[in-house]
Amino acid sequence: MAINIPESAPSDFPELPVGSYQASIAGVWDIGVHKSEWQGDVKLNHQVIVCYEFSETIPTGDYAGDPYTVNRWVNLPKSFDDRSKFIQLRNAAESRATTAADYINYNEQELVGKNVLVNVEHTPKGKPKIVSDSPLIKGMPLLTPTRPSEMPKWVKENFLDKAIQEGTTPQAPQAPQDDLPF
Repeated sequence: MAINIPESAPSDFPELPVGSYQASIAGVWDIGVHKSEWQGDVKLNHQVIVCYEFSETIPTGDYAGDPYTVNRWVNLPKSFDDRSKFIQLRNAAESRATTAADYINYNEQELVGKNVLVNVEHTPKGKPKIVSDSPLIKGMPLLTPTRPSEMPKWVKENFLDKAIQEGTTPQAPQAPQDDLPF
């Protein structure tokens, strides 16, 4: 049986190529609690959007010379679990394994300005996505984000406002309760 995969419409916007990169975290935007459904199971997940900024610059077009950025949606952890993408990101940004005690009164904005190594792949539509975070190699010079870390209008209008309309106003994440030392 032949499988025909339609080609995506070409984009005028040049995308970050697949590969491994150093990135600085330019923003972490709390978009509140959103519903997700998978195989009939409905869950409420408190989400943030993490904006990664790269030293590589866009070569052509209206944004030529600007650094590439890639946004990643991450669920805040409900418990201290090393499989959590947020905990993996924080471990990479801190260059150490974090503990449950590290999350007491933790503000995810503390990630802004931190550097990580990331692996970038492309979605079936050709858009870049972050698939993993790792700590920097010792001695690597740090990147400083060049863009402001305030929540962009498109995030507020498309995600934050939706969470508020659903009655799930963002709240500060609670420290995971597993393995607390007291």
